Amino acid sequence: MQSKTQPAPARERVTPVPLGDFDVFEDEDALVNRLYYGVPSYEEGAFRCPVFFEENTFRKEANGDLTLIRSVRKGEW
Repeated sequence: MQSKTQPAPARERVTPVPLGDFDVFEDEDALVNRLYYGVPSYEEGAFRCPVFFEENTFRKEANGDLTLIRSVRKGEW
């Protein structure tokens, strides 16, 4: 008995998958953190997984709290 392969659904918006969370710089005044994400897809018979990161810069407050002062999405490869 032969089974037919189901056609792939039309391209849908895919939720990025978290890959890592790393502090890349820290001193007494600031913290820079990167959140890495992958966006896996299977199209036209090929698997793809572009990666990007979000770089967040925080200011350290006197009471120990962190205040987000900048957030930028970078790269996609």
